[in-house]
Amino acid sequence: MGNSVDVKLNKKDRERRDSILNKSLWKVLFAILVPIAMYNFLTFLFGVFDLKIVSMFPNDPKDSVAFFDEIKNAISAFGGGFAAGGAVIVANLYGEGKIDEARKNAGVVLILTTIISVGLILLTVVGVIPLLKLIGFDANIINEGSGYFYIQVATTALTAINVVFIGLEKSKGNTRSIFLLNIAVAVIKVGLTLFVVFVLKLQTLEWVAATTLIAQLVLTIIAIFSMFSKKNIFRINLKDLSFNKRYIKQMFIISIPVIFGKFIMSFGKIIVNLFATMFYGAEVLSALTITYKANLGFGALANSVEEAEMSIISQNVGNKSPKRGFKTVKIGVIYTLIITIVGVIVITLLADPAVKFFISKPTTSDPALWDIYYQKVAMAKTILSYERFSMLTTALIGTFLGGFYGFRMTKISYGINFVRLFIFRIPVLFILYYGFSGITGPNAIGLTMLISNTATALLVGGLFISYYFRHKNTQFQEFLTVDSNGLLIEE
Repeated sequence: MGNSVDVKLNKKDRERRDSILNKSLWKVLFAILVPIAMYNFLTFLFGVFDLKIVSMFPNDPKDSVAFFDEIKNAISAFGGGFAAGGAVIVANLYGEGKIDEARKNAGVVLILTTIISVGLILLTVVGVIPLLKLIGFDANIINEGSGYFYIQVATTALTAINVVFIGLEKSKGNTRSIFLLNIAVAVIKVGLTLFVVFVLKLQTLEWVAATTLIAQLVLTIIAIFSMFSKKNIFRINLKDLSFNKRYIKQMFIISIPVIFGKFIMSFGKIIVNLFATMFYGAEVLSALTITYKANLGFGALANSVEEAEMSIISQNVGNKSPKRGFKTVKIGVIYTLIITIVGVIVITLLADPAVKFFISKPTTSDPALWDIYYQKVAMAKTILSYERFSMLTTALIGTFLGGFYGFRMTKISYGINFVRLFIFRIPVLFILYYGFSGITGPNAIGLTMLISNTATALLVGGLFISYYFRHKNTQFQEFLTVDSNGLLIEE
């Protein structure tokens, strides 16, 4: 098998594959993690940049941006989740040395992801805004953000294709190109936004969203050329796509739990936003929005461990090296703790300037306006005092789930996120609101997030440890048996 693999891989791809399967996991995970973390940090900076720009608009529509971004994230979970599941299949085959099968399935992932994403976009455009109006959600937020939302939803179709491309590149360990491409996209996004807002004076949410769409379109064009290039080991050839029912079934089995897990989590944030607004007012929602950005990007950095470990585990499982896969999770947990502990310290030291960066100071000496300003700062800092620790537990949840995903145990995703939302989060919010009237809105929201994330981290961590010892007791035999298609026999 080794010789057939060497013939089909160029030198760089062969070296990357050999490194993932044989070299020091500390170095391998770090090498793959750094470009992904930088990419996610750039994405975080996109959000910070947009939020800062719109806060300069006369009507300061930050709340509309935050609310509709969560809906967009819930929708993008479908395309992104399927792409992630497909990438696990491709990485397994790649690790096993079945390069042709991996390449053929890469094409299937692209086509199915695109179809699913476009279909969901059409349903969303028709149904979401009327539904929000029907349930009586804040009319100002809807009116300010509906146009922005429609453009962002259209962008998710491009993002889905980009996620497939990025997932396939991660599958073979080629994360450096992902980082470089996204630097180019970042330059385009920032340059366009500055030109539109400050040169053309088009200060609307729609134009801010349009610059994101254009930047993503550039990456999509590059991704399509790359995926159809003869130099790409995963080159897509429409004539020989492998619509193997067994593979497609496995893609859906792996992807659907990831999709619904991501959707439930994003949908849960929407629900929490709704209740936070109903219980404590739009000011608390605004403060919560600010804390997501005021964590200085450490959350984005820590959550990158989940993505990095998935590709490593998937390849090693395909190569019948399950012990190496489990060791990857152990190292991933250590990296996660290092990043988040540093993050907690830095956020604690810089909380005041970080929060004030996102809150516009009054332009007059009116005492009433300055009182409102200081109240906003105080609320955001209160929530951030909880959020810095929630960042740590959220990252650990992702690290353990990434381990499960790498081993194809994706079914746990929607179960964990369902418990996280409907047992550990929403009930806690109601208990704090109705049972502890002395707790202020910012404290209630901060406590709700901290309690739900900590409880979920303990749950998923315990489940993964149990999963490891269960397989250790059987000498990992379940991971050493494959069917005629080269897929792991289902447990």
